[in-house]
Amino acid sequence: MIYLILQHPGTNKVYYAASDKIALAELQIACANISIPVSELKITEIAGVRYLSLEVENEFTPDDLNIISRLSFVFALFKQKEVNDEKYLFPVLTTDYEYIDSKISNILKYKGKTNEQLTKMMINVALLTSDYNYNHSIKILDPIAGKGTTLYEASVYGYDAYGIELEQKAVQEAGVFFKKYLQTEKIKHKIDTKQVAGESKRKAIMMQEFSYAKSKEEFKSEDTTKHLGFINGNSLDAHKYFKKELFNLIVGDLLNGIHQGNTGNKNNQSISRNPAELLRESLGEWKKVLKKGGVIAVAWNSFLVSRPKMQEVFAEFDFEVLRDAPYDQFEHMEDHSTKRDVVLAKKK
Repeated sequence: MIYLILQHPGTNKVYYAASDKIALAELQIACANISIPVSELKITEIAGVRYLSLEVENEFTPDDLNIISRLSFVFALFKQKEVNDEKYLFPVLTTDYEYIDSKISNILKYKGKTNEQLTKMMINVALLTSDYNYNHSIKILDPIAGKGTTLYEASVYGYDAYGIELEQKAVQEAGVFFKKYLQTEKIKHKIDTKQVAGESKRKAIMMQEFSYAKSKEEFKSEDTTKHLGFINGNSLDAHKYFKKELFNLIVGDLLNGIHQGNTGNKNNQSISRNPAELLRESLGEWKKVLKKGGVIAVAWNSFLVSRPKMQEVFAEFDFEVLRDAPYDQFEHMEDHSTKRDVVLAKKK
């Protein structure tokens, strides 16, 4: 049995051109979680169109389809069958997993924004690598949130998502954007603003938290209500804002953190251009709010710091670093000065 996945072209043509090996790596990680053995995975072309090919012993189960459907690059899924010595592609219905419409990440445009397909891949691969799955109530933290791309992609999956951002303007704009989106889409919601840290009103750190649901019935129960929160604060203080071992996943773009002003300096005196410095200063605090078996996935510019050096930082904090293939296949050119890479590490 051969399945073929048509890769989503996305809106970023540069990313698409470089993303074949990234998609294949994500697919390999996913295949470690499905119920049937996979004998061959490869990239192939049919009539000049790129597909990812999987050869499996049997048809996908509903649970397998749920995993495959959620991959960041899936545009359409087909079975390849031979009829009268001719090969034909037959469409396969994928799982409709979106809690809110994935268009949300395409609407907001700004300089320094992380490509939403890369963000989705990071979330998905982090979950598939963790000790958790789609049946758990997943909570995600982006400690360098910018204007919220990670949070929006997490909300598409139906996960609770929280972000920390040092730049006040970015937090304000993100809150205005998400409120307008919920109103436009007529999604039932409420907004709470609460103090999460600070000894006085002058030093108060506030969180704007959205509670939302697709129906009035779902909104009545905390079990079926989703949450998204923005904190205007320092990523070094994540452990002050949240309970210990609250999050299943931590996902962030360290280049975004540098753009937006998150810093590896505890006194906020300067912005670090070195992502390893930001990671080393922050990782101990981020680890406190991550569950055992949870995974951190971070992206950075590998022109600035090599992959081995980033992995060393995680090892210093006693994480299980995912070093081998396919976890070493995420590096790609973004522009002439930026080569994005992604590293993942699990909390022991």
